[in-house]
Amino acid sequence: MLKRKSSACLLTAILLAVFSSSVAAHSANDSDTRMVNVEVSEVSDTRISVIAQSGVEHVIAVDSANTNVKIDGKIVSLKDVRRGDIVTIELDEMNPLKLAKNIDVASKSGSEVARINH
Repeated sequence: MLKRKSSACLLTAILLAVFSSSVAAHSANDSDTRMVNVEVSEVSDTRISVIAQSGVEHVIAVDSANTNVKIDGKIVSLKDVRRGDIVTIELDEMNPLKLAKNIDVASKSGSEVARINH
């Protein structure tokens, strides 16, 4: 009985250590106002959908007047963002919605278009 309890405690400790290290690695890059290395899954004139490294999809509002999009340090149109692009998104912390303030495209994928025309 004692051996079974200590084995269960050891297994629990190992699982806790593995889980907490993966959460710590994820939280080192991301914050409440910044998403790092997320993959674009869809783009429209009013929103961008991205998949975080954890596998969770986030839908973020964009505003053509207030959202800056950069590729290689150059400001470009949101229309230049494609499905599969890896981006870093900085959110507007003063806005109660998830509104993108800056979108920085880290790497360009192929030419697959992810735009939804409204």
